[in-house]
Amino acid sequence: MTVRAAPPVEKTWTGHSFLPWTRITSPMSRPASARNIAFVGHPSSGKTTLVDALAFLIGASARKGSVADKTSICDYEPEEQEKQHTLQMASVWGNWENQNWTFMDTPGYPEFRGEVQSSMFGADLVVGVVSGTSGVTFNLRTKMAAAKELGRGRAIVITHIDLENADFDEIVADLRDKIGEVCVPVRLPNASGAGFTEVRRTILDAESEWCQPLKDRVMDACTDEDLLMEYLDSQEVSEAQLEEMLPHAISTGTIVPVLVCNPQDDVAVDSVLEFFNRFGPSPEMIPTVDADGTEVGGDGSAQLQGTVFSVMSDPHVGRICLARISSGTLNAHDAIAGPNSEKPEKLGGLFRLVGKKRESIESAGPGDLIAFSKVEKLTCWDSFSLSSDDAPHIRTPNVPTPMVALAVMPKARADEQKIGEALHKLTAEDPTFVVDHDAETHELVIHGMSDLHLAVMLDRLKRRYGVETETQIPRITYHESVTKPAEGHHRHKKQSGGRGQFGECYMRIKPLASGAGVVFTDAVVGGSIPRNLIPAVEKGVREIAGEGILTGGKVIDLEIELYDGKFHAVDSDEASFKMAAKGAFRDGFSKAGPVLLEPVMELEIHVPTEDAGAIFSDITSQRRGHVVDQANEDDGAITVITATAPLAMVQTYHRDLKSQTAGEGNFSMKFSAYARMPAGEQQKIMAAQAKQEA
Repeated sequence: MTVRAAPPVEKTWTGHSFLPWTRITSPMSRPASARNIAFVGHPSSGKTTLVDALAFLIGASARKGSVADKTSICDYEPEEQEKQHTLQMASVWGNWENQNWTFMDTPGYPEFRGEVQSSMFGADLVVGVVSGTSGVTFNLRTKMAAAKELGRGRAIVITHIDLENADFDEIVADLRDKIGEVCVPVRLPNASGAGFTEVRRTILDAESEWCQPLKDRVMDACTDEDLLMEYLDSQEVSEAQLEEMLPHAISTGTIVPVLVCNPQDDVAVDSVLEFFNRFGPSPEMIPTVDADGTEVGGDGSAQLQGTVFSVMSDPHVGRICLARISSGTLNAHDAIAGPNSEKPEKLGGLFRLVGKKRESIESAGPGDLIAFSKVEKLTCWDSFSLSSDDAPHIRTPNVPTPMVALAVMPKARADEQKIGEALHKLTAEDPTFVVDHDAETHELVIHGMSDLHLAVMLDRLKRRYGVETETQIPRITYHESVTKPAEGHHRHKKQSGGRGQFGECYMRIKPLASGAGVVFTDAVVGGSIPRNLIPAVEKGVREIAGEGILTGGKVIDLEIELYDGKFHAVDSDEASFKMAAKGAFRDGFSKAGPVLLEPVMELEIHVPTEDAGAIFSDITSQRRGHVVDQANEDDGAITVITATAPLAMVQTYHRDLKSQTAGEGNFSMKFSAYARMPAGEQQKIMAAQAKQEA
């Protein structure tokens, strides 16, 4: 790997004179062992271009990659090159200035936030990339809030500041308004728009309006009481003292430094790299914590502890796990075990990722981000050690629940055996991609974060495993019940020479409370049906209740009381009474006010407050829903709406919510209950069922 020299000396601008960069040597400002940095932001904000530029500077790539030319070191998957957007996390490692660097590029689309969570877990610093022309989006705000909740240091890099209509001051004001006053510029552009050619350090520009806020934010993290009291009295702190405390202030979230560059034309990218080199939090400053909140490891001589934060699948290598080492040392020939391991599994290789390439290594220690292969029992968010008994339970991010579903079937009959295993491999890569088999509709259903997310996964299914598919909206599982008591009767009689079939049943049917299921009661007296044939009656009742009467949906919440019947000493048997029971059930069910019950979902919707009124109206007037509660978050900028609505009305809600909120709304939903369907809607379902059967 080519290792490049340090970037050119940064110039700082104070008035009209330029002064050389002055290095401050101190324990805190000197580089530590590693820099693990995740880049997040909205689509087209410049994340990938910035990572390509930084990777070139540290020698991770021999040439600067380009998204437009399909040469980016990060966007190497065919789907990414076709769409010219990042669709999965890419990790780029390099060694520069005698330390390991790992840059993680992440998808901008919010539906791939599972990939973003993985990157942020592995990182010590999360860098939000903001386009100077589009401003601070809701998407960026949520990602920066997630980084704060995870306890990671944060920074902002403003790109596209050289374009027309870009305004540095407006972007900074927007950042401070939407993310917080912790956002303070540490690098200032000489101009916004086409005149942008260089940056100056805030601390060297005493006339800048940001010089004092920078001092204030850094001193808020000061742990030296004497120095703090001195500053409160004089409002002065030396440049050396300020820079010594800056890494700690960033790691604790007291300040979110704002930088600016033009990665497309390599303007001030070296300044960004130099800042991260001197002041970016190191792994030692961002401790890993277990499920109880206790700090884990940090010592290379301690017991090995690590956590898998991403899983990839390679056609030649197989499963590749990306992991962060918390403590101890992992060697290339070690065997490791996780919570689901029966015994330790030997590594198939230990390496670092440089885009799609791999650099083999012999060992890794605390704070290192590494990859290994051939360990099949480990999945995303599993912790591991040399023994399954020693694997810690590390606190990991909550995986978002996928809200979009499609029923999927292979186009070719020959692929019916392949599709299950292939989908299983894809679910191992992405915890937000879920596959299940609906026992009632017998459909294979895939779940993801959006239509785009599922389309990408199905493209991978076709490209990697050769399985082409057809999809449709999953069938809704309706249930059936009754609204009033009724009686049913049926005589099953069949004579075709020899021994015949005979059975006769009388039943009472009545509704029960929600959740009661199907209750069978034997009330036969006088031996009108022999005791040994009663189980056959119950079996027949439960079989037809499971099959349904109206639309094939399971019958629930009613009681069937068998109170009389007749039998024949020769022709009656279990099969005869099963048939009689089914006929009597159908007869009574049809008289008992049969109804369809539809699944009702509970939704939690997060939208910008200015869109809340439209969302209320849509839920109540267009989706047969009810608003249960509402609350505010983010100082009133976000409204959280709790509502209920039938599943039939929210199967494609993600599309409408995206349209109604310009992509800034998101929601989660879970099953609430089965509820009686309105008569008009029931008639539509019944008519559609009759048409399908015809």
